[in-house]
Amino acid sequence: MLKHRRSLLLVLLVIVGLSTILTAQPLMEKKNQGPDTLRIVSLSPNVTETLFALGAGDLLAGRTDYCNYPQEAEKLPSIGTLYNPSLEKLISLQPDLAISSAFVSDEMLQSLEKAGIEVLALNEQETFAGTYSLIRKIAQRVNKVKEGELLILEMQNQVKETVEKARLLEKKRVYFMVDFGSFDSTATGDTYISEMLHMVGAINIAQDATRWTYSKELLVTNDPDLIVMTARWGESEEETRAEFSTTKPYSDLRATKEGNLVFVDSDTISRQGPRSAEALELLAKAVHGKDWL
Repeated sequence: MLKHRRSLLLVLLVIVGLSTILTAQPLMEKKNQGPDTLRIVSLSPNVTETLFALGAGDLLAGRTDYCNYPQEAEKLPSIGTLYNPSLEKLISLQPDLAISSAFVSDEMLQSLEKAGIEVLALNEQETFAGTYSLIRKIAQRVNKVKEGELLILEMQNQVKETVEKARLLEKKRVYFMVDFGSFDSTATGDTYISEMLHMVGAINIAQDATRWTYSKELLVTNDPDLIVMTARWGESEEETRAEFSTTKPYSDLRATKEGNLVFVDSDTISRQGPRSAEALELLAKAVHGKDWL
């Protein structure tokens, strides 16, 4: 009888031991997880673009509604908008890491950390130097340091070529139109796009303004040579151009009357990331037109 009891006790101990090991295994795996097995949710379009450019797109488990480049990104499940992502949806994707670069509230980031999700919040300056820093930090976290440095070097070479070429061309007084109507928004002197305008040899008439806002009175007074535009949300370029050209005081501007309204892609221009060097050249072409050969 005693022998049977000992055998039964031994079996129970083995079962309990196996159960403990199996229960602890996921935790151990997560704790020892390397960069190549991370599950990442991107909270910003430029983060998504950077991960794909680094060859780490396969680590992405989720994205925001605005993460639309490259095309493969749109196949990923979305957690909602930049400004109001769904915490519940994000957690359901079971990520190890969430990466953000802008617009995500501190409350959201704190909630993620409380849920046991690592957060990498990249609050880089809105400058070209800040772009390189953002790429470098993401590359380090996902074990793509070499790829990151090569990407940055390629971008720097393209930027240098664009800036040197623009330096030889005539400067133009430019207004970068972000929005108009009840609220006039432009790339003011404290923005990333204003720095880009300067780099391509343009004179930003809103250089002295701040926080993306500009008055109609100043716009009329400074009357730019050229207006670089982006299509308004939900509108085509043709629709935006037609409304701008027929609405006062914009219809009275010299640039409008002379047809000097040039469109650029908002996503490409505004996102700090791997397409920023390409964006700079696109902006140079928009500013200099036929002179940019």
